[in-house]
Amino acid sequence: MEKFNIVLFGPPGAGKGTQSQLLIDKFGFTHLSTGDLLRAEIAAGSELGKKAKEIMDRGELVSDEIVIDIIEKKVQENISHKGFIFDGFPRTTAQAIALDDLLQRYRQSINGMIALEVKDEILLERLLNRGRTSGRPDDQDETIIRNRIEEYKNKTLPVKEYYIQQGKYHSIPGEGTVEEVFNLICERLEFIKAENELTQLEYDIENLDLTISDIDRLPETDAMFELEIKSVSRAMDEDNHEDEDVITKPAIKKISSTTKSKITKKKSASAKKSSKAKNNSKKKLKPNSLSKRKSFAQKTKTAKPKNKISKKKSNNLKNKKVKSPSPKKSKVSGKKSRTTSAKTKIKRSTKKATPKKKKR
Repeated sequence: MEKFNIVLFGPPGAGKGTQSQLLIDKFGFTHLSTGDLLRAEIAAGSELGKKAKEIMDRGELVSDEIVIDIIEKKVQENISHKGFIFDGFPRTTAQAIALDDLLQRYRQSINGMIALEVKDEILLERLLNRGRTSGRPDDQDETIIRNRIEEYKNKTLPVKEYYIQQGKYHSIPGEGTVEEVFNLICERLEFIKAENELTQLEYDIENLDLTISDIDRLPETDAMFELEIKSVSRAMDEDNHEDEDVITKPAIKKISSTTKSKITKKKSASAKKSSKAKNNSKKKLKPNSLSKRKSFAQKTKTAKPKNKISKKKSNNLKNKKVKSPSPKKSKVSGKKSRTTSAKTKIKRSTKKATPKKKKR
């Protein structure tokens, strides 16, 4: 099994310590228990151990910062190991977030949380039996045991929800024998491992830059890996062909409609250009002739009625001269002519009668 990190969770008396040792023996995990780590640091007299001892001597809980620093030190010391089992840690949501941030700095993560589920009555019986053999005072008082169980439920419920949201929570019934529970845990770990490999394979395929021919050239490729890559590539090719068949038909229709619209636009544009060219040619060739024609036409329109009137008058005059005068008119005209002649004679005679003055 490759590098694999799990959180082993469960109430007091669920058998976490026993199952952790069995997992270490089979898979080569490194056991990380916060209680054991704190005691080891205090015994070694390190700076972290001294800080933790001062806080514990005051009867206070060790801060999350100190616990994370101790865990990081252990991770650095065992960076080449196959994985870690975090026993009883994290116990709060803040610790779970801090643990994720810590592992991400080393390109690792929590692969799954194994929670051993045991009824309260069975837990009480187990702890009382353990108190008789080990002599621990906290395992001999029933009220203390029940308070510890309730405290576990209240504090660890948010952490449970945190891993449920990530899809990493796995419940294991812990009421059977040690071997039965261990087999259930192993089966679940195999399931988690296969699930993680599948997600990693999907991620690698999505971000794969190599082609199938490049993979064939690699000397150390696994046969099963090649089959998986080829099957996935075939499925992707089939999906692409189906998408192309669906997309090409409407695409052709769209192209034909667009070409028609383009052709009509070109025709209209060419027609407009030709009409403009004709108008421009007329203006360039005969700029003054059109204006002269227009002015001449306007003059003729205004002059025509005058010509008609003059023609009528001339015709009437001609008709009057040609016609013979009536006798009545002739008499009258004769009398008028006689009177006019007499007047002229009188005027002449008066002019002659006036003597001219002699010059002295």
